[in-house]
Amino acid sequence: MLLDHFDGRTAWYSENTFLADSLSLIAFDETGHIADQDAYAERTRIQKKLFECTTVDYQTQSFIQHYQSAALHLNGIGELILPEWVLSDEEKEVEGYRCKKATAHYLGRDWTVWYTEEIPLNIGPWLIWGAPGLIMEARDADDLFIFNFTGADALSYGHRFDILRDFNLKPHVAKRTGNYTTADLRKVENTYTKLRSDVSYFDESHQIKGSRLTDSNGRELDRSAFFKYIPLIPTEYWKNKK
Repeated sequence: MLLDHFDGRTAWYSENTFLADSLSLIAFDETGHIADQDAYAERTRIQKKLFECTTVDYQTQSFIQHYQSAALHLNGIGELILPEWVLSDEEKEVEGYRCKKATAHYLGRDWTVWYTEEIPLNIGPWLIWGAPGLIMEARDADDLFIFNFTGADALSYGHRFDILRDFNLKPHVAKRTGNYTTADLRKVENTYTKLRSDVSYFDESHQIKGSRLTDSNGRELDRSAFFKYIPLIPTEYWKNKK
């Protein structure tokens, strides 16, 4: 994953998304037609491993969580919540940076983070933010999710915030073949979780009929085994929200 930060805004997305979208800018013209065959061929060979991205605007205290499942695009709009960090004197080194520990119950999970004041940015991976320095590591209490800092560089390309938001929210020629929904974060999170955990709902939403999954020997596999999804924000969190 990559985390861009520029002028009070961040974009959190997969490296494959960066490569694919960068090639798309070269491969297609403004009308959506192929303009560069070589770039188009290379673009088609890239498979996005993660169909998720998060854009955060700290100036307006807002964010958009974007999910994609085939031709379905879901945009969940939310307002930033400041985690109530409990700061600790405990220290350790992460990738050469001196870091301090902080803990908080945030968006339904207990998080432990390590932040460095050597990089005075109160940002971090995904929606984890608000510590007195850049969050270098983050781990939930159940060890389901772990984020680790691996390195930092000055941006050598245009900031990804506008590119991601423009594609996800504004009219675009690519949307002619897709279904785009923008709604409250709670609704989008619940819809995407159901897409990833309910085979029947997935098939219905994608208009799939009679789908079968087989191995290399032609033996049919149980598709439900591939629908094991744990959301970053647990479903219980939404049940307890008014």
